[in-house]
Amino acid sequence: MTHRTCTAEPDILTAAADGAPLPPAMEAHLRSCPSCREQAEAVRFMRRLSSAPMAAHQYPDPAVVWWKAQLARRWQAERAAAAPIERMRGIELGAGLISLAVFLIWQWRGLVDMVSRAIPTAIAAASEMPQVANPMAVLFLLCGAASVGAMILVALHRRLRGAPY
Repeated sequence: MTHRTCTAEPDILTAAADGAPLPPAMEAHLRSCPSCREQAEAVRFMRRLSSAPMAAHQYPDPAVVWWKAQLARRWQAERAAAAPIERMRGIELGAGLISLAVFLIWQWRGLVDMVSRAIPTAIAAASEMPQVANPMAVLFLLCGAASVGAMILVALHRRLRGAPY
C-alpha cells in the first residue's frame, strides 16, 4: 500500500463511493497513480462487501454454552489441583536419579568386583566352580536398574503424551 496522497484522491474516492462509472479522465488518472488506484479498489471492495447478503447466524443453545462453560471451569480446577502433583513427579524423578548416582558412587568398587568376577565365570571352563557374587549388591543393582528404567519409561510416556513434568 502506498502512503503518499494525491490531489485528485478525494474526487476519485467520492466518485467510486457513489458506484457510478468514472469519467475517462479519472480512469486515466487511476492507471497512472497507484495511491488513487489502491484507494478506489478498497472503496469498490467495501461496496461489494456491504451489498452482499448477510447469512443468518444461529446462536447455540444456551444450555450447551452453559455446559461448556462449566466443563471448562471444571477442567481448569482439575489442572490447578493437579499442578502440585505434577511438580512432585519431577521432584521424584530427580530424587530417584540422585539416589541412583549416590548408590553407584557408594557401591562402585563392589559393582566393579562383581562384574569382573562374573565375566570370567561365563567364559571359564565348565569344570571350574563360578564365584558367588554378593547377593546384596545384586539386589541393589537390580532395584536401581528397575527404578531407573521405570522412571525413564514414565518420563517418555508423559513426553509423548504431551503432558508437562
